[in-house]
Amino acid sequence: MARNRSQVGFLESRLISLFASLFFSVPTAALIWLGVNKQLAYFEAGFFSSTYLIACIIVFSALALLFPKLFPSILGGIWRGILKIERWWGW
Repeated sequence: MARNRSQVGFLESRLISLFASLFFSVPTAALIWLGVNKQLAYFEAGFFSSTYLIACIIVFSALALLFPKLFPSILGGIWRGILKIERWWGW
């Protein structure tokens, strides 16, 4: 009985961390998608469809589900990369 409760608690904590991570990962994925499309439009090279946005959100969700303690570090690294690219492009 105790083993079953610990397994349910594990699953609940994973799902809670997944929904909490979506709060940060969806805007991050949207900003990455918009930034890439903005640069592609600037060079008249076309643009990525919305399936790439959905795929990016799914990848972030999978990372949050598989690595709940490492995911904030991953997301922080992505944000630092976005800021470096922003400074490099001169936005």
